[in-house]
Parts: sequence; C-alpha cells; structure tokens
Amino acid sequence: MKKIFNIARLELSILFYSPIAWIILIIFTIQAGITFVDLLEAREASQQLGNDLKGLTMDIFGGGRGFFAAVQNKLYLYIPLLTMGLMSREISSGSIKLLFSSPVTNKQIILGKFLSMMIYGLLLIAVLLLIIGIASFSIEAIDIKFLLGGLLGLYLLICAYAAIGLFMSSLTSYQVVAAVSTLAVLAALNFVGTIGQSIDFVRDITYWISIEGRANNFLNGLISSKDLLYFLLVIGFFLTLTIMKLNSGREVRSTITIASRYALLIVGVLAIGYISSLPALNGYYDTTRFKDKTLTDNSIELLEKLEEPITITNYVNVINSFAHLGSPKWRIFDLQQFDQYTRYLPDLEMKYVTYYDSTLNSRDNTPMTLEERGQRAATAYGFDFEKALKPEEIREKIDLRPEENLFVRTVEHKGKTSNLRMFYDMYTYPHEAEISAGIKRLLQDPPVIGILTDKETRRINLTGDKHYKDVTNTLTSRYSLINQGFDIDEVSLDDPKPIPHDLTALVLADPMEEFSKSELQKLRNYLKQGGNLLIAGEPGKQELLNPLLKELGLEFTPGTLLQESDKYELDLIQATLAEEADFIHLDFSDKDVISLPGAVAINRIDTTDSFEMTPLLHTNPKQVWNRDTPFDLETDSISFNPSTESRNYKPVAVAMEKKVGEKNQKIVVIGDADFMSNGELGRFNLRTKNSKFVTKLLNWFSDYEFPIDTTRPEPIDNKILVSQEKISWIEKFLLGIMPLSLAFAGGFLLISRKRN
Repeated sequence: MKKIFNIARLELSILFYSPIAWIILIIFTIQAGITFVDLLEAREASQQLGNDLKGLTMDIFGGGRGFFAAVQNKLYLYIPLLTMGLMSREISSGSIKLLFSSPVTNKQIILGKFLSMMIYGLLLIAVLLLIIGIASFSIEAIDIKFLLGGLLGLYLLICAYAAIGLFMSSLTSYQVVAAVSTLAVLAALNFVGTIGQSIDFVRDITYWISIEGRANNFLNGLISSKDLLYFLLVIGFFLTLTIMKLNSGREVRSTITIASRYALLIVGVLAIGYISSLPALNGYYDTTRFKDKTLTDNSIELLEKLEEPITITNYVNVINSFAHLGSPKWRIFDLQQFDQYTRYLPDLEMKYVTYYDSTLNSRDNTPMTLEERGQRAATAYGFDFEKALKPEEIREKIDLRPEENLFVRTVEHKGKTSNLRMFYDMYTYPHEAEISAGIKRLLQDPPVIGILTDKETRRINLTGDKHYKDVTNTLTSRYSLINQGFDIDEVSLDDPKPIPHDLTALVLADPMEEFSKSELQKLRNYLKQGGNLLIAGEPGKQELLNPLLKELGLEFTPGTLLQESDKYELDLIQATLAEEADFIHLDFSDKDVISLPGAVAINRIDTTDSFEMTPLLHTNPKQVWNRDTPFDLETDSISFNPSTESRNYKPVAVAMEKKVGEKNQKIVVIGDADFMSNGELGRFNLRTKNSKFVTKLLNWFSDYEFPIDTTRPEPIDNKILVSQEKISWIEKFLLGIMPLSLAFAGGFLLISRKRN
C-alpha cells in the first residue's frame, strides 16, 4: 500500500509541476462559479419581482438545467487532459522500462496513478463544496443531504472517466492521441445505449453499458445500488484492462489464453452488472428532505395489500399521437416511469402489444387506407409492422374503441383490470396519483359519481363550455375523475328503477325544466335512503330547485350575486374557502379563489332539521351584493346602490351531514353550476382552484378514499437570503479572487521548481 501512495504522490507532483493541472482547476472554478452565480441571480431577481419561489435547492442544483447538470456536462472535457500523460508519458520517454525493472508490480503502478486522479478529483469536488458552502448562506434551509448525494455522483463520474483515460493512455505513446481516444471512448459509451433497441435482451445489455445519464439519479436525489455498482464495475473493468495491458509486456502467453482472459473479464462484468440491475436486487436511498423520489406512505401501504404480482399490458396504436412513446426506441424510458413501483413490486410484469386501428378523429380523413397509415407510422417509429395486430385482431383481444384507440395500459391483478392513460399535458405519463388510483381500483370497488341527465342538465359527454366532460370523463385529462379512480354513470329519472342509494354522489346541475311530482318523489326517496347529493343552481333557476332544497331546510335566494371589479364581468364571483371548511383539506393562498360565473346565495330556512350544516364558500362582503331586479350586463350601467341593495353575507356553497341508519349522508349545495364546467376549468385570466376544489369535494364524498392522497410536505427552502449586491461580491470571489489565488499558487510553485 505504501508503494501505491508513493506512486500517487510522485504522479501528483509531476502533475502540479506542469501548468495543465492548475489551468484545469482555474477554468473549472470559473465555469462552476459563473453557472452558480447566474442561477442564484436569476432566482433573486424573480423574488424581487414578487414571484413565489419553491424548492430552491432542487431548482438551482437539480434537474436538467441545474448546477449539477451543467458541471456534469463539462467534466468530459477536463479528465482526458489530465489522464492523457499518465502512461503515454512513461512509454514515450522510455521510463516504463525502469518501472518494469523496479520492485513494484503493474497493479501497484496502475493503482498509484489512479489514486492520484482520485485525489485530483477531490480537489474539483472541494471547489463544488465551497460553492455549496456559499449556497448554504444564500438559500433558506438548503437541503444539504441532497447536495452531498449530487457530489457523490459527480465524484464517481470523475473516477470513471479517469479509469477510462488511464487505460487509453496505456495504449499509445502520444499524449494527444490518448486524449482524443478517451473522448472517443466516452462518446461510444454514450452512444451504445441506442444499439439493439428492438431486441429486449440486447437493449438491456447496451443500456447498462451506456454511461449517459448514469449520474442523473445521484444529481436529482436518489442513490441506487445499480448505479453505484455500475461506476465501481466500470472503474474496476478499465483498471483491470490497463493492468492486463502492462502485464502483456512482461508475460508471454498464447493468443487464445489472452483472448480468453479478456472475454472472461467482459462477460463477468456484464453478468454482474445485468444481475445487479434486476429490480429484486436493487437498493435505494432517497437523499431529498421529504423523500420526493420515493412513493408516499399511502401508495406504499396500498402496494403492501397486493396478494399477487400485477401485470401491466401496454396497448400501443402505431398511428396514435402517443405511439412513439411505446416504440422500442423509447422502451427503456417508458419502463423508467414505473421505477418507483418496481422498487416495491420487483415482480411487476410489463407487456407490450402493438396494433393499428382508427384514431377515431379527423386524422382518419386521409386518402390512405388504415393499413397504409399503420405501415408508414410503424416504419417512422421503428415498430415491426409484421407483428402489429390488425383492427379485427386487437378487437378480438380487447376492444379499445371506448378508449379512442389511444395508448392505454391495463393493470391486472387477480382477474380484475383497470386502465392507465396518457395525457395531453407537459408530463404526458401517469404519475403516482393516477397509477395508485388504478391499483386501488383492483383492491376495492371504485366510487361511482352519478350525473342526472333529465331536464337538460349539464352533461358528461359534451364539450361545450357549460358541460362537465373535462372534469368527469375526458380520457386525456390527468385530473378527470375517471383518471383519479372514479366511475362515472348517467342517471335518468325516467328509469323505472330507483336511483341507486349507494352512489358516492348524485350530481344535479342546472335543470332547465321543472321536475314533476313523480320525479321529485324519486329524488326524495333517494334522500330518505341516505343518498349523497350535490345540487348546483344558477340565477333565474331558483324555483326549479327550491322545492327539493326545502326538503333540506334550504333555499336559493332570489336574484343574482354581483361583485365589483375593474377587470372582470360583474357576475363573476370570486369566492373563498370558509374557515369551517377545513375538512375538505384544500390549502389556499391569498391569491387563490373559486370562480363562480353567475351565482346565487344560499339561505337556511329550517334550523330544526337534523342536518349539520357547514359553510364551504364565502363571498367578499365588501365587494359582493345581490341584485334581485332584471339587468343586462352588456347594455346597463350597473353599480351597487346602498339605498336599495345590501351586501351579501350569505354562503354560496354549503355542506350538510347527518346519520341515516348506519350511513353518514353527505349533501353539498352550490349556488353556481359553472364552477366545474369545461369553460371554467379552462379559465386562464384568473388564478383559481376550481379543479382542486372539485377533486377535494369528491374526495370528501368518497370518505377520503379517492383520489389517492399523494401530497407531500411543502418545501421550506423557498427564499434567497442574499441581495443583488451580495451576489455581486460572491461573483467577485468565485470569478476573481479564487482563480487569481489558484493562479498565484500555481505560478509560485512552477517558478520555484524552475529555479531549483
């Protein structure tokens, strides 16, 4: 061991008695400093403009555009310059012969030189530690453990690059050739992951070999045993190759023996790497403060209830807009989206079924036949068209027309199935909430929301602004109820059967006609049996719903609520959550409102009933008033008249509960039916929480079973503690004082050596 340290010390002295080590250290410090200062300065400027900042540790250091990623993207430029002379210098000068004749083994030579690179790598990490130290004083409650995990990933990457560079340096006597060759090998190791994507076994091998993105998990908060072992195997592999290369100069062996040894090494490394990457053998450590890279407790508890392994079958329509994500080229990426689940379900089986069928939209209006479209798409995305099922073949297996022949996954457990879908948003893939909801549907009956379809009420299958398709059953909307675990059913009063009293909730929204006595009686019977109900009214329709509301001791007040505003229509009510409504677990900021375009107030007319009533939504008593006379917002000049009108202090939404037998009956009455309409959920000119309000409301109806609660604690590193002036001083230190100090130290050492 002493000889290894002596060789390392000698190598470091040679390195630092040349300008290259100092120049790289100076450039590295300047580039890292520029990156950090730019990121910090941008966040501080945003904070000064009044924008809310959240999770600054991850925001500044993590992600594809963060500090760690920027450092990682430049490391491959530095290491080949450091390693190019490690062995090539010895070969070109002839000193390699002296080493061979000295009392040191080839193993000691290589390990000593590699140790020198490890120590130099620690100097680079020390620069990053200095920046992290500055960040700890600049960012409130910075997540140190997360940052240390990122440094570990970068250091392992430096060591891997150094091992590769050391091997390439042993192959040539020319230092420039060694440097270029190292860059070529690094490029090859990045490219190899794209080879053999259409063959499962080959794809797994080439993906494991690829070094591209290997440190990403470390940089983003997750240390995994497979990534850690990968770096150790790569380092060990190239160091062993280097030792074997040197031994070939001392030993005489047959070509077959040499080839066998190399083959055994390669096969052994690949075998260990492949086996260690199997889900059942993986270990993980989440370095984030609130375990953001790990499933929430609710999801983990759910997975523990599974009695058998689950199977996910992915049905990929090659002519669908999501087709490329199910292609062989994207297979690894697609599988990675379920990594958090395979950590707890190592036996999770993923199957892929490719087919072609109508897209059930205007894209079908082309002169090409369905088969021609399928063949073109398959060629473009890299599918084997011969293996793609024809429309009649896929329909024999499963009819996906109700899913609009989109990219859909069926999750199967003990004969039951549920669907996971892809979404038209920036994330596309289902997240924990959607996946866990799909799994939970396999373990228990899903909640059913009934939508009353009589009297021209709001519909779930229409896309007009007034209707409820987006919130209930839009396949490609993440927050649609069908993607959060609910079933949606249409209910008609014309059906001779009674309304099922076990509905999670019956929604009665904005009827256009008066209910008959028999229809009202059917609704009363539903209430008497303890059925849950959500009633949503509209201005001018109070009399259509008040007969039913009287059964509950309520009424919609006459008139229309108006709210003073310079920006919006006067009938756009910006309601806020009542303090008493904390049971729906909706966190509000001062800027968040529930928008109600056209609303009426709710009045309690009977306080003797057994319902316990809780206000849900309030209006602003300083801005909102009730007008009970006709008006036209487009032609009339309207303002509050204190002599004839009064401000509104009544709630616009209430929740009611009471015991009916063994059941806890729940009723919600809202003075607006647009609060969950297609048009209102798509509002962009006002920051609202209508979507979350609807979700939390139905979560309460389902006794908090669905949607799955996957919320995490809010980040606490949300504030920049330094001003622009202090950031300027940080910039001067990192870009001026530090590099000049290194340059002075390097210059002094080099001049002293030259004089000696």
